Amino acid sequence: MGILLVLIALILIVGLYKPNFVSIQSLANFGARAAWFGIIALGVVFLLSMGEIDLSTGSIYAFTINASAVLMVDWAVNPWVAGIAGVVIGVALGGINGILCNVLKIPVIIITLGTLSAYRGLTLVVSGGGFIYGLPREDSFFTVLGAAPYGVPMVIWVFAAMTVILGIVYRRTRYGFVVRAIGSNRRAAEMGGVPIARIRLITLMLTGGLCGLSGMLTLAFFSTADPNLGTGFELLAITAAIVGGTALTGGRGTVVGAALGSLVIAVIGSGIVQFGIAANWSVFVTGVMIIVAVSLDSLVRRRQGREA
Repeated sequence: MGILLVLIALILIVGLYKPNFVSIQSLANFGARAAWFGIIALGVVFLLSMGEIDLSTGSIYAFTINASAVLMVDWAVNPWVAGIAGVVIGVALGGINGILCNVLKIPVIIITLGTLSAYRGLTLVVSGGGFIYGLPREDSFFTVLGAAPYGVPMVIWVFAAMTVILGIVYRRTRYGFVVRAIGSNRRAAEMGGVPIARIRLITLMLTGGLCGLSGMLTLAFFSTADPNLGTGFELLAITAAIVGGTALTGGRGTVVGAALGSLVIAVIGSGIVQFGIAANWSVFVTGVMIIVAVSLDSLVRRRQGREA
């Protein structure tokens, strides 16, 4: 409720001074921007709840877009098949992260610090370092996934659906319970027979798949591919999850909160532009939001500890 009230207040404040900000078109625009990294943030909730951080999500997102575009343009693969391949590639890259972590016994943040650059480098190799044009925009892949039913871009509809589905998975399934249990007390979970390595692999594959899904929706929306897409998305996704109420230290999270956190970040970014402030300030604000959210979470945990 807190993050929802913050979101509403931000929209009203900006809309009070810039009435065009609350138009359907404007709301749809910043909603779409939020959805592109927000879909990734939904998976980040599961990882943070386990006490893990994935820094390669932005690179996976970019690689799936460019790999699918190459399949469509250079290999003349059916766009729907190439789109499915993009999601599968995302799952595979997330799986590689998981396998490396399990085999080398290294935390996810260390492995993904390397794959962040490795996957981005592969993106530059696949794309040739430039934009990929000539996509078959008349195909139903683009006309359906790039459409805007009732004036709302398809990516927002998918974002909302995934929020509901993953919210149920997180709160109502054994998998979601185990994820939270690992983050709450990894040693106890391990002694209780929880297959931590397997759950971590599954969670990284889930996050990679969400990167691929978001990538395909982005490709359909813009009908072109850019190797620089997704730069900084890993931090935006983490910020959205933390601002939404997911604990950086693990054990507690909220999928709906991550979705609302994504919208808050998008509203702040759009509001900065609306007031004529340089867009680069949004990066600064994002960093401040992380510090504030983590500080508040730490204060709440210390208070709960004293009360216990």
